[in-house]
Amino acid sequence: MKNKLVLTMLTVLILAGCASKPETEEEREPAEVILYQLAQDRINAKNYSGAVESLSRIERFYPFGVYAEQARADLIYAFYMSGDYDQAYAASEKFIRLYPRNTNIDYAYFMKGMTGYYQDEGLLNDIFALDLSKRDTSPAMQSYADLTEFIIRYPESEYIDAARERLIFLRNLIASSELDGAEYYMKRGAYLAAVNRANYVLKNIPNSTERERALRILKEAYKQLGYDEYAEKISSFETN
Repeated sequence: MKNKLVLTMLTVLILAGCASKPETEEEREPAEVILYQLAQDRINAKNYSGAVESLSRIERFYPFGVYAEQARADLIYAFYMSGDYDQAYAASEKFIRLYPRNTNIDYAYFMKGMTGYYQDEGLLNDIFALDLSKRDTSPAMQSYADLTEFIIRYPESEYIDAARERLIFLRNLIASSELDGAEYYMKRGAYLAAVNRANYVLKNIPNSTERERALRILKEAYKQLGYDEYAEKISSFETN
């Protein structure tokens, strides 16, 4: 009986020792796996700044690991959702450069265009601009070009409808901003400059919601310049 008790106690001690034995290097999860899981938890919790931190550590310390590629794709989203559109744009460009054959490459092109779109939402809301003639629409134009490239490259992408909606917005935004400049010139008697702005919209952005406004500005500018015959031609366009 005594021998059986000793044997039982030894067995319990051995099992307890095995249970408390620390993990070997081979048994531990790789640090990049832990970081990636942490990043996903933070994204799910909408802690996008924290996700950026975790994903950036993977990119910095494990740039060639199995999780590096996915981490760089997730960084685009994390930067975007945290409101850091400059970094989201840069992350999109980097992903496109490093992984041109990745299955998520269409997403990278889409987000490249989308970040520019959100950066330029303020163009129409900048009511404190002192000189509307100098308002810079080039970022919006770049975003329009990026989204156009995306649509041409990936017409079957799941993001295509969203991209088309953004293009409509950008087209109208650019046209409106150009005509703000035209009206600025009209108020200051720079009628030829106003003509150039209005003509630009009519020729280069013909399907915008600003077409009628462009025609009105053009007609008035021609009248002020003494070109009544051109103003009459504009009247015929307004009725069509």
